[in-house]
Amino acid sequence: MKRILQSLIMVAVGVMIIVPTVSAQPPAPGLMMGHRKQVEKDMFQKLNLTAEQKTKIKQNRREQQGKIEDLMEALQEKQAALRDTLSSSNVSRENVAPIATEVKSLQAKLIDCRIDGIFAVKEILTPEQYAKFQEELKGKKEARKERCEQWEKQCRDKK
Repeated sequence: MKRILQSLIMVAVGVMIIVPTVSAQPPAPGLMMGHRKQVEKDMFQKLNLTAEQKTKIKQNRREQQGKIEDLMEALQEKQAALRDTLSSSNVSRENVAPIATEVKSLQAKLIDCRIDGIFAVKEILTPEQYAKFQEELKGKKEARKERCEQWEKQCRDKK
C-alpha cells in the first residue's frame, strides 16, 4: 500500500511538472533562431516569389552573410587592439589614431555592405514585393521593440 501511495505521489508530481511545460505558449514566430528557415519560407510565401527570385535571394543572403562575417571579425579584432592600446600606460594619440582610422574604415565598409545588400534585394523583387517586404520588416521591428520594452519593464519591476 505504501509503494502504491509513493507511486501515485510521484506520478502526480510528474504531471504537475509536465503539464505547464506542455501547455506553455510557443514563442512568437521568428523569435527562435532555429526557425530561420521557416521564417524565410513564410516571407517567400507572403511575397509570392518565383523560384528564380528565391534562388537569387538565397544566393544574395549567403554572399552578404559571408562578407559581413568577415568584416565583423576584422572589426572586432581592431576594436580589441584599440582597447588594448588605450589601456596601456604609455598611450598617445599617435598610437591610437591609425587603429581608430582602421575601425572607422571597417565600420564604413560594413554599412556599405548592408546598403549593397538592400539594393540587391530591391533589384530582385518587383516594386510591389519590395513594398510588402518593407512592411513586413517594419512589423518585425515594431514587434521586437515591444518585446524589448516588455522585458525592460519586467526587469525594472523585479528591482
